[in-house]
Amino acid sequence: IVSLAVTDLLLGLLVLPFSALYELNKQWLLGSIFCNIYVSLDVMLCTASILNLFMISLDRYFAVTTPLRYCQVVTRFRVAVGLVAIWTVSLMVSFLPI
Repeated sequence: IVSLAVTDLLLGLLVLPFSALYELNKQWLLGSIFCNIYVSLDVMLCTASILNLFMISLDRYFAVTTPLRYCQVVTRFRVAVGLVAIWTVSLMVSFLPI
């Protein structure tokens, strides 16, 4: 949940102000290099947000379907691996193509 909160906070601070500027001016005023960075950040943070929601739902699924084995299935190590996977996939999807 903290990862999702950080992701959404970064989206609100790093992407949405520039989206609002673009909507108000009807054109991109900040140059092509920053445009690429802006689009990559947008894709990365939206992907991370979606993947965080997926992992939270997966966690809740295991909590409901296997409540007695939940602590054995969902360990700190597996949560850490999931978080690393979320951010690695998000980075590769967004910045690698550029």
